[in-house]
Amino acid sequence: MTIQAAFVMPGAGVVRRGAESFVLDLCRALPARGVEPTLFCRGAVDVPHRRVGAIARDRKWLEGSYSATRFGRKVLDTVFLDPINVEWATAALSAAPKLYRGHFDVVVMEGGLVGGWAARMLRRFRGSAFVDVAHGISPKWEGAFARNRPDRTVVFTRSFASELESLAPGARIEVIPHGVDLDFFRPDAPAPPALDDELERPLFLCVGHIDEHKQVERTLEAVAGLSKGSLVVLGDGAEAGRLDRLGAARLGPGRYLRTHVTRSALPGWFATADCFTLASRTEAFGLVYLEAMACNTPCVAPDDAVRREVIGEGGVFFRHGDMSGYVEALKSAAAESWALLPRRRAEAFPFARTADAYAALFARLVEERAR
Repeated sequence: MTIQAAFVMPGAGVVRRGAESFVLDLCRALPARGVEPTLFCRGAVDVPHRRVGAIARDRKWLEGSYSATRFGRKVLDTVFLDPINVEWATAALSAAPKLYRGHFDVVVMEGGLVGGWAARMLRRFRGSAFVDVAHGISPKWEGAFARNRPDRTVVFTRSFASELESLAPGARIEVIPHGVDLDFFRPDAPAPPALDDELERPLFLCVGHIDEHKQVERTLEAVAGLSKGSLVVLGDGAEAGRLDRLGAARLGPGRYLRTHVTRSALPGWFATADCFTLASRTEAFGLVYLEAMACNTPCVAPDDAVRREVIGEGGVFFRHGDMSGYVEALKSAAAESWALLPRRRAEAFPFARTADAYAALFARLVEERAR
């Protein structure tokens, strides 16, 4: 029997986030495993999909009202009306009628609290199993979503599973680590033609959305604290202009580059860099670390349980907020002889195993719902 699975991921086709990339890769892999996916999203993608309407998280009026005052921001965060949750909620409401008519066996909902309520209604009236995948960066969010009583809450690390158990007692938690395409991300990926040969070595690479959470400015300051080396940032965001001005002032020509690349170009950038770093406040997993290590590039990251579980011996850690420690970690990672340690670490997380685990989970849930 073929399982019909719906994925609600509003940012797919619009936002270049690790979560969106992962869901797209999963939707491509599942048909060979007996699961027919349909993705409900805002953009056009290369998998079976249905377009949904939503209030986009990057609307200027939405960002402006959210950021107007510190008190207002705190209130909106408390009631889950920050820009991302507004996008999720409106997308879930737009998708709900289509999901009801679709008769899906499984609904994987990235829709915040509103999406969770919608998925529970679908479970009640259509018998669809409800799965929440904890892509979020906030334990507060994921605890609230897990208390919506999905049939399963999927997390990516054992350490976050332990934390979530305390936030949502009784939640049915499944640990399925992310995986990386080891044929696509590989050490011999060709160097990007756009790379400026004048950039000073060692070359430190950062990939991600440029916002307060990702802490890219701190990465720039850390590279500026080195006697040599350059920073390449692949990403965009509300703070991109400010970052570029800071890069020109603190690093100058030959030591700073920010650009946009397609996903197909990423392996070449990873393989060319001497070190990858992302100093974000928290990560649910940090798929981008795996992608870098698959290209045999060591990582530098804040020291927490999640990133220890992912990066292992494939990188160097520093205490979050310790700028001098960050500088020393970058220096150490660039100077150390890594042999094939990063690649070997990434090989412990093959994407095929991840896809198999999701297909097996969906089959178990269909059987449970039938009983």
